[in-house]
Amino acid sequence: MWTRRKFIELSCAGAALAHGGLAAVGETPAPSSSPKLEPPMGPPRSSAETAIEACRGVLQRQLGSRAAEFDLHLLPAVDGHEVYELSASGGRVAVAGSSGVSLCRGIYIYLREHCQAMIAWSGRHLDLPARLPDVEHHRVVCPYKFVQYLNPCTYGYTMAFWDWPRWERELDWMALHGITMPLALEGQEVIWNRVWLSLGLTEAEIDTFSVGPAQLPWHRMGNINHFAGPLPQHFMEEKRILQRQVLNRMRELGMKPVAPAFAGFVPQGFKRLHPEVETFTLLWLRKEFKTIPRSTRTFILHPGQQELYRQIGKKFIEEYKAEYGEVEYYLADTFNELEVPVREDHRYEDLERFGRTVFESIQAGDPKGTWVMQGWLFVYDSDFWNKESVEALLRGIPNDRMLIIDYANDLAPSVQGKYLPGQWKLQKAFFGKPWINGMAHTFGGNNNIKGNLKLMATEPSTVLASPERGNLVGWGMCPEGIENNEVVYELMTDAGWQSEAIDLATWIPAYCRSRYGDCPPAMQQAWELLLKSAYSSHIWMTKQAWQAEPSVHPIAASVDAGPTFQRAVELFLSCAPQLAKSELYRNDLIEFVSQAVGGRVDEALALAVQAGDAKQDEDAVAHAARAVEWMRRIDGLMNLRPDRRLETWMQATRAYAKTDDEATFYDENARLLITTWGWPELSDYASRVWSGLIRDYYAARWEAWFESRHTGRSFSLDLWQQTWLSAPYRPSKPLPVADLVAESHALLSEVKSL
Repeated sequence: MWTRRKFIELSCAGAALAHGGLAAVGETPAPSSSPKLEPPMGPPRSSAETAIEACRGVLQRQLGSRAAEFDLHLLPAVDGHEVYELSASGGRVAVAGSSGVSLCRGIYIYLREHCQAMIAWSGRHLDLPARLPDVEHHRVVCPYKFVQYLNPCTYGYTMAFWDWPRWERELDWMALHGITMPLALEGQEVIWNRVWLSLGLTEAEIDTFSVGPAQLPWHRMGNINHFAGPLPQHFMEEKRILQRQVLNRMRELGMKPVAPAFAGFVPQGFKRLHPEVETFTLLWLRKEFKTIPRSTRTFILHPGQQELYRQIGKKFIEEYKAEYGEVEYYLADTFNELEVPVREDHRYEDLERFGRTVFESIQAGDPKGTWVMQGWLFVYDSDFWNKESVEALLRGIPNDRMLIIDYANDLAPSVQGKYLPGQWKLQKAFFGKPWINGMAHTFGGNNNIKGNLKLMATEPSTVLASPERGNLVGWGMCPEGIENNEVVYELMTDAGWQSEAIDLATWIPAYCRSRYGDCPPAMQQAWELLLKSAYSSHIWMTKQAWQAEPSVHPIAASVDAGPTFQRAVELFLSCAPQLAKSELYRNDLIEFVSQAVGGRVDEALALAVQAGDAKQDEDAVAHAARAVEWMRRIDGLMNLRPDRRLETWMQATRAYAKTDDEATFYDENARLLITTWGWPELSDYASRVWSGLIRDYYAARWEAWFESRHTGRSFSLDLWQQTWLSAPYRPSKPLPVADLVAESHALLSEVKSL
């Protein structure tokens, strides 16, 4: 039987061998019990050779033989800013760039603006002309030092079970969209285990500290311990190999990955080793969540324990770099949605000591390292984080050794009912620290249609030009989940590469031509209405009301599916005769129609509840049946898209399973995250409009609840949900959809008559 210690020893030995260059870069880590060759983490080749080869690889994967029509050259950066130059004549395109990313960005802009092409998460429109069009020479310098991407939560809500092929596609997407600073958070658990074992903790103590695969982001940020775990050893080993591949590719493309660091959180077993050491016990969202189990509590070292901070931070970074190579930027979030353990009469002194201590723990492992911190804590607990508190936390860190990601600048008008202008305005641009202006867009990974496109098109340039911007060095996109609202990310990545505001009146028609192949008048009218409805939304967390748990008040704050949005969808659908052959048009049609119909599902549910309250049983049954039928038909539409199926999410989990027991564990863990999460306050927070989840969870849950009301039998919602989660997922059959366009017309016509 392999113990955790034996597993760690073997993985260390494998890492040492890999440093000698056993295998080629890019080998896919298909789960297997046989030994794996790993990508080397050795010295890089010349920057020109590496950048051009990396870009060439992206082109070959995306364009096939057409990649040969692009001539690539390397340019020097401009004061640390990426740059590309582009020209085309005689059917050949000449691109020069300062990195693999800038080369890819220049090529993608050429493809999108001159070939009406698009490469998105859900598909591609790549009907390239036989002869690539001529373009006069032009040069673009990125106005930011960094174009940052990802949120720690993305590693749960979207990426929890990604393999290398899916990561490779994402890295291609990042390069083409000009991402230069992604968070790179996989593979850290195996490093932490080495550290904890070396410090004397037992395997049992580490298991108690652990969480499940899908919940890792919140464990890493110090929010939860001892929940839905322990983490299987095989999973950690797979992620170790995966992270080597991911970091290799990021570096080849010239990206600056942000790696993890020690933020002060320790296992409870640490107190056995150091009973004299003072720690603080913290509970995630203690004021808001009344049912969160105390067993999930976390422990943070007192900032007075500088030597232990330095020891742990140094050990982690040294082990990390030995496994994965050199790092420049380190993410550490100490008070993310946690109460700050300071003495009120010594608040500023304690905060300064906390900041200085965390920074010194990074410096102990890498004297040249830069501490990266999310600015979300200042937004979420704005009552505590006044200017004096923020300044105190940051005071002890050199300005050039810290980077703050202020990623919530699209959450106007409020979070938790409070008006919150951008933190950079409130905090004097973070008192001289370099910072990134960013937007979150979506929480929980919900895939409803939403986003404030006007704000995204104009606010970045406004901040960039502000005399109060301080040491602004980057633009960031920090969604909790991705693979949704692709227009938002095309727009936000464009905003990261220009200093001027984006004119949506010209950008949207060009977007439609690149995405669908054309932009007929009805399409332009549809988008004008979308910009006035769902794509003007400020709502920070949205879902269809039917995705919420059944209650006597089923209508909650929900997505925009009102008359303006409905008319936009009708106009969008009217373009089907011309555009229905486009994969990306069909993908958008499915989602637009589903949201339009979903709004009427909410109304039908409300009518069913009202009729039941009034003892009008026949009407209650009729309204409930109509709502459930429409949900199942939405499910049928979503089933036409593989990326909108619960089965796709579940298949990804099975790829990590080495045994049947692991497969069962991953099955429940993955569904837990996107349904109940673990306690009532977060239930349905990560809801998805996915086939399988709609018919087998949301619709089935409502049916069971309505049945209990109609018959008078008792019904336990918690028992129903836990039974669904604990049983292996066996999907029922979706309703077949023979013709997407015909079914869309039929559904819109039916719901209009309600």
